[in-house]
Amino acid sequence: MEFSLRIALFTSFSPEIGGGSVQLRSHLEQLKGLEIQWYYLSENPVPGSRGQRLGEPLTAKQFLSDLAGRTGFLPGSKARIKGLVEQMDADLYWIVGHYEGISVAAELCDQGKKVHLTVHDDPFGTWIRSERYTAFRPLLLKTFPKLLRSAASIDVTSWGMRNLYRQKYGVKCFALYRHIAELPMLNVALDRSQLRIGHIGTLYQAEPFRRFVSACKKIADQKKRRLRIIRVGASSEMDPVAAQHPEIFESYGDLGEADAIPLLASCDILYSMYPTGKKYEVFRRTSLPIKVSTYLQAQRPILAHAPRDSTLACVVGKYKIGQVCGSGDNEQEIAGDLDGLLEPSIPRANYEHARHELMGSTQVQQLGAALRGEDWEHFPEFDCRD
Repeated sequence: MEFSLRIALFTSFSPEIGGGSVQLRSHLEQLKGLEIQWYYLSENPVPGSRGQRLGEPLTAKQFLSDLAGRTGFLPGSKARIKGLVEQMDADLYWIVGHYEGISVAAELCDQGKKVHLTVHDDPFGTWIRSERYTAFRPLLLKTFPKLLRSAASIDVTSWGMRNLYRQKYGVKCFALYRHIAELPMLNVALDRSQLRIGHIGTLYQAEPFRRFVSACKKIADQKKRRLRIIRVGASSEMDPVAAQHPEIFESYGDLGEADAIPLLASCDILYSMYPTGKKYEVFRRTSLPIKVSTYLQAQRPILAHAPRDSTLACVVGKYKIGQVCGSGDNEQEIAGDLDGLLEPSIPRANYEHARHELMGSTQVQQLGAALRGEDWEHFPEFDCRD
């Protein structure tokens, strides 16, 4: 029997752009019998969007004013957020706690509305990377923990964030990453005259990648292969490195996954990195790059250029789908890890194991139970540290 429930899904970003929307769309495709209306903020209406635009994003000053008014630390105004909330009417409010989403969820909770909260990026771990939002931290310290404890249910993007929130805030939550129903069957031949490195999306730090490129050039010279770095998507951090070595970079711009996956599958190695340093510790231990889901579908070895305490390193290490390089600046170590990935073939079963545990149907069923107000705690849980 189908369950009828009016749900308002709110995001501070367009339904058509970015990793967060990709993740949400993969879940919506699996949720049956739920009447879900997607509301979003964007500078302009998005042609062909599956959602309803509520207006422009808040400026940093407006957002700061709302959090100030919400905490009482400083004079502020909650009027803009109240105006957004008034445009939505539902039985349940599913809010992605990203920037304005934090204030929207907090306002709904203050009004006694039922809220399911989704957290893709821990705000403390994310905002510390931006000087612009340094002033927000004292306000966030009061707003965000209260919001977590007020929400009816919570899903977070990784087991690392789940474990942190349970321990730090004492809240019940479950891990939910992007859903992938099955791995594609691929028949892509590798060009043995080339050393092809694939990358999709953004970088977090340019310098480790610069050293990675130098290591790639050395390995390519040793093996007498032409180096090609295949870029999909845009990254301002990668642009200066590509400009220094235009002869080895092939840029394909933004591609849909149907086109990106075969292209990445033609690469010897797929590159992903997470930032080093104490400053980024919470971010790398709780977030999980959406590119991992695309790389799994391409079924090529992943070089995780990241500290070993990161979610990225845990996924690659546990499921044996590549190599973890914990050194950000030692080119010799990077070259050794790179060379070690070129010969052995990783079984498809390894990628399938990762897909099943991280991106299978169990997690989406758990989300459905939470949205319907049912018991979601009996579902099995996975932890990449196991």
